[in-house]
Amino acid sequence: MWGITAVVGAYLVFFLITAPHDAFDSIPTGITSLTLLIYSIFYLFERMNDPSSLYLFSSPVFWIVVAIIIYSAGTFFPFIYAKNNMEEADFKKIYDLIHDTLYIVKNVIFSFAIMIKTKPERKYAGKTISKKR
Repeated sequence: MWGITAVVGAYLVFFLITAPHDAFDSIPTGITSLTLLIYSIFYLFERMNDPSSLYLFSSPVFWIVVAIIIYSAGTFFPFIYAKNNMEEADFKKIYDLIHDTLYIVKNVIFSFAIMIKTKPERKYAGKTISKKR
């Protein structure tokens, strides 16, 4: 995983230095979105396989990761297509609608995650109780 992070980070720094600064950087934005999506899915997969995480839905981190997945998955293709189609009025309207809607949904889920109180794990005689399946 660190290798992927290093390669993507090096590419984004290279693109930041060499790209023109007056245009929307569609490719690095798409790569960043895809990277966040992959890491978020990997994180949720690891949490689902952890037997000690009984209250997954009551964790604020779960909802933050879900918000990142929704936003990254929903804006990946509009970000990729934006480089060549941003001058078209119809594409700009659809792009703004998709991006703004997902941005609002992401922030609402972030707000929900901030308001959640984490449930403490139950302890019995000094040992953590967890259901093993």
